[in-house]
Amino acid sequence: MSLYDKKDLKSLDWFTILLVFALVGFGLVALLSVLATPFDGSEKGLSDIIAKLNLDYVQRQGINFLVGLAAMIVVMLFDYNIFKPLIPYLYIGIVGLLGLLFVFGKVRGGAQGWFVFDSIQRNVQPGELSKVAVIVMVSKVAARAMDSDGRLLKVRDILKVTALTLLPFGLIALQPDYGTAFVLIVILAFILFAARIKWLWIAGAAVAMGTALPLAYFFVFTPDQQKRIISFLNPEYDPLGAGYQVSTSKVVIGSGRLMGKGFFETGTLVQLKYVPERHTDFIFSGIVEGVGFIGGTILIVAFFVLAFRWLYIAMKARDNFGMLLAVGVTAMLIAHVFENIGMTIGLMPMTGIPLPFISYGGSNMLTNMIGVGIVLNVYMRHPVKRKRKSDREHDRGDMMIG
Repeated sequence: MSLYDKKDLKSLDWFTILLVFALVGFGLVALLSVLATPFDGSEKGLSDIIAKLNLDYVQRQGINFLVGLAAMIVVMLFDYNIFKPLIPYLYIGIVGLLGLLFVFGKVRGGAQGWFVFDSIQRNVQPGELSKVAVIVMVSKVAARAMDSDGRLLKVRDILKVTALTLLPFGLIALQPDYGTAFVLIVILAFILFAARIKWLWIAGAAVAMGTALPLAYFFVFTPDQQKRIISFLNPEYDPLGAGYQVSTSKVVIGSGRLMGKGFFETGTLVQLKYVPERHTDFIFSGIVEGVGFIGGTILIVAFFVLAFRWLYIAMKARDNFGMLLAVGVTAMLIAHVFENIGMTIGLMPMTGIPLPFISYGGSNMLTNMIGVGIVLNVYMRHPVKRKRKSDREHDRGDMMIG
């Protein structure tokens, strides 16, 4: 097995690349619109419009994308099995960074989950990178069990992959950042299902979670988090407090109606900062205000087309390890889209989960682009049926006779 084969580039999944690039490009346009100084109709020309745009955040997001693109290319080029010996070190390193957050980390959004570098105006969120660490580490262990037993069967293997997920899960929950912790559980669930775990284990896990959630509400969640859950179940409970962001988000989304007000238009609520975190967690609200119900639906469909494409790639993988890697990345994407959009429309509790490729943020963009690189890597090395030399000669003979 060589480190890199130029022939693999012929199997690039251009569908994934084009769709991801389209999502990133759309996200940059959305950032320009939602962060702009409110348009009032007095703009006379292009120079007046540009003067009202917040180019700083867009430039930073562009740099975030370029860094992520470089990481994607590196991850994509070399056969994913080459990285197997490095996976434990990556996992240990990320877990170590999660531990260091409690000493050197900064609090943002109520969670101590960031390393802040003021000199370069950059923040790093190890919790985002932990998603990749869990995907590759759990996939490696589960694939080895599948190669041996045909499925994830042995108790010690099941407990091992669970423990490998619960360790970073626990450190992230202590920050507390339950949104990111939720994504890790979704990743584990998808990989366990793909590894053909017995249904008895799935039923047991469902019962355990059903029992643990009420206990966590009373004995683990902070009063602020309890208020968020109450506000989710009863939106009128605290409309000016815990329920304020979701209430304003739904107002902004509703104002877009069917067709939307358009980007860079006058009278948009998101430009007036009506909804908090308009460029990160609640960017979907500003997008739907601009493009309306139809545009928002198209965006959701685009995400799920991408997810189904990645599941198809998982099915075509040459080995169990590649299959589980693609499934894990797909799980990460689905969890983010489901939680972020569900949160903005009041169908999920409010957590700090960004919208992939759209929301502003360096750590999240890097994590997602690494995930894209993993999926492309798996697809580039899937088995390709090629005609034998005798078959090609026979085809050429038929063409000459014809």
